[in-house]
Parts: sequence; structure tokens; C-alpha cells
Amino acid sequence: PNAEQELIKARLALQIYHIIRRQGMTQSQAAATLGIKQPHVSLLMRNRAGSFSVGRLLEFLTRLGQDVEVTVRPTRRDHGEMSVRLA
Repeated sequence: PNAEQELIKARLALQIYHIIRRQGMTQSQAAATLGIKQPHVSLLMRNRAGSFSVGRLLEFLTRLGQDVEVTVRPTRRDHGEMSVRLA
């Protein structure tokens, strides 16, 4: 029912995965950086981000040294949509 939101979570989790790998962090080191337990990092690394909110995933990105920008603008459709653009 929330396909759009789940897609955003998956894209954010994939970005977190890439950053952790690029920085050469162990799951324990990532857990300390993110402020979560290692088993939760394991879930993120396997793209199982369903238990985390979009806001929490965005917080993880900032803890990993990333700038996050959210843009809200009027839509020309009946209702708006959500998307993630990665730089």
C-alpha cells in the first residue's frame, strides 16, 4: 500500500550501504556511528530498511557525513509525489 515510501526507503538504504562500504567500516563501527545496534546495521546492509522511517534513514546519512536536502514544491497534479535524487 505504501510502495512509493518503500521505494524511497530502499534507495536511502542502498546509499547508506554504499557509504559504509566506501568508508571501509565494519558493522560494529557503523552501529556506533549510527547510534543503533549491530543487528540493525546488518538489516540495513541487506536492504531491509522497512523497520526504519524515512526520517531515521535521513538521520543516518547525516551521521555518515552526508548533507541531506528536502525540497517541497507545489505540484501540477491532483496530489504530490515523493522522490529521492542522489548526487
